[in-house]
Amino acid sequence: MRRLLDRAVAASSNGIVITDPRLPDNPIVYVNPAFEKTTGYSMEEVIGRNCRFLQGEDRDQQALEELRACLREGQECRIVLRNYRKDGTSFWNELYVSPVRDDEGNLTNFVGVQNDVTQSKRTEEELKGSEDRLRLAVQSTGLGTWDFNPVTGELRWDDRCKAMFGLPPDAEVDYEVFLAGLHPDDRERTHQVVQQALDPESGGEFNVEYRTIGLADGVERWVAARGQAFFDEGGEAHRFIGTVLDITERKRAEEERDLLLAREQLARVEAVRARRRLALLAAAGTTLSASLDYESTLEGIAHLVVPELADWCMVDVLEEDGSVKQLAAAHADPTREDLLRELMSHRRFGEDSPGTVARVLRTGRSALTPEVSDALLVERTTGEEHLRALRRLGIRSFMSVPLLARGRTLGAMTLVSSEPERLYGEEDLSLAEGLAYRCALAVDNARLYRERSHIARTLQRSLLPRLPEAPGVEVGVEYLPIGEENEVGGDFYDLIETEEGRRLAVIGDVCGKGAAAAAVTALTRYTIRAVAMRQDEPSAVLTALNEAMIRQLGDNQFCTVACARLSSVPGGLELSVARGGHPPPLVVRADGTVEAVMPRGRALGVFLDPGLRVEHLRLSPGDAAVFYTDGITEARGPDGSIFGEERLRSLLGSCAGLDAQDIAERLKNVTLDYGEGNPRDDLAVLVLRVPE
Repeated sequence: MRRLLDRAVAASSNGIVITDPRLPDNPIVYVNPAFEKTTGYSMEEVIGRNCRFLQGEDRDQQALEELRACLREGQECRIVLRNYRKDGTSFWNELYVSPVRDDEGNLTNFVGVQNDVTQSKRTEEELKGSEDRLRLAVQSTGLGTWDFNPVTGELRWDDRCKAMFGLPPDAEVDYEVFLAGLHPDDRERTHQVVQQALDPESGGEFNVEYRTIGLADGVERWVAARGQAFFDEGGEAHRFIGTVLDITERKRAEEERDLLLAREQLARVEAVRARRRLALLAAAGTTLSASLDYESTLEGIAHLVVPELADWCMVDVLEEDGSVKQLAAAHADPTREDLLRELMSHRRFGEDSPGTVARVLRTGRSALTPEVSDALLVERTTGEEHLRALRRLGIRSFMSVPLLARGRTLGAMTLVSSEPERLYGEEDLSLAEGLAYRCALAVDNARLYRERSHIARTLQRSLLPRLPEAPGVEVGVEYLPIGEENEVGGDFYDLIETEEGRRLAVIGDVCGKGAAAAAVTALTRYTIRAVAMRQDEPSAVLTALNEAMIRQLGDNQFCTVACARLSSVPGGLELSVARGGHPPPLVVRADGTVEAVMPRGRALGVFLDPGLRVEHLRLSPGDAAVFYTDGITEARGPDGSIFGEERLRSLLGSCAGLDAQDIAERLKNVTLDYGEGNPRDDLAVLVLRVPE
């Protein structure tokens, strides 16, 4: 047995040295070949010497004191110290010293086992350098750092890390303290993540968020921890380091955001369903804003909610006469949509009608039936055919919500589920009510728009006169308002017969559009007509209009007007023209020559004295006077260029020989072509021509 033991010691890869403490200075009495290989000294060179000869001047006094204490007390010890080989090179020696005693307990020898840990020590020093650099880097952040040795159980936290566990800087910590500081609901989960990171199969990555309960202050905090475990050649974790970050404020903000979102949307906690509902509302908003034709819009909404929110859907609208019209119907199975339309012949909406939709229309309150029984169908239907149709369609759950806008019930939307997996609840009802509210506003706005459009068209017609027949004069008129359909344009024209048998031609442009412009237009036209009954001198007519506007209108309400008196003379017409800030009328002679009529005068409704003057001219057969608004000259092309007066003169020169209406139409069409069909202002043209 002794021989086998000697062979095992000799064959060991670790250096083994045996000393005899019974002899002076505890000399070496045996070394194995591995010791000789590691140190470079042969057995003959070291026998009888104390191990001190392996140490250099840079000896670690603390480690040596620990070793001497163990030797004095005859105890086991482990130290790491720097030794030197025979060739002078150093190495880090991990030395395990064990005492050997005889049967009576007397100390006979010390056995030291050497292990060259130079590479490990170098790696440790490099790691420590990296750790120091990391510590410097994280000092400028809110990160805390930790260092755990799974072998010894030693755990080190910096001050920030301790603060996240509610501990003072001088607190002692270990792994049990770490576990104790975790929230009870997160303790087991976090411990499992730690163990997983210490498993070499996991790669050593550590990434987890957990809550802490301050061990000293009792404060709950959220912490995000990131780390990395390091393994030795045997796959055992010997270092586990990382950082922690206090994310309490972020977590609180997230919780508050989620709570507010849930309250606002009345949606389920499940994010997927919430996103789908939001997408549905967004799509509905796009559909509702796409057109003012609410009939087709509601049809689109019915198809939008099927099958996302319902298996079939109907939308009923109250007409202005109180009747109910089933305006839209959609089914997940298109072959059954005809059956939905047939329901209208069976449904009743009177005061005594038992139907749910009838009650919703009467009360303006939603109705929710989470689960529908056949007995309920029998109770709510109007007859056997109605009941049979509903049974064929299948109803497991349904809700009917009113279309409410501005305190009025405009109709009802009914959503039905035929599937047992989809039973409606309060959250579904809330979503349906929100959708119905948007639909109701769309219906109400469309109806208001139609009403306003009708009023605007009626008012526009009232402001544009039917021109009287004018013997000896051709009259051509074109008018194009470019405002919204429910807005009144600001341009106007008129041809008035005076008591002296003459005529007064008027064209003007009022500042603005809509109701305000209509009021100014009406004042302008009727003032001119009233004054023309007493006298038809153009400057006097426009002066009276200017005085009326200043007295009756507020600031920033003005207009430009061109007024011409037509007097028959032998061989043609005589025109007396006054101009209050309006573009100058143009005269197209029979030979194509174009002349501008430019009497002085400023816009009306602004100045007490607009400085009006009158200019006279004669029209011969074939000549035409063209009155227009700035919608012609200020029309813009695609490149931003203005049509302008020069282009207008050139166009009119090519109109010689055309009758009055052809000239007016040509001006309008060329102007529209120039702007590619997108005029930016109202357009009015009045042409007076002496026939050839």
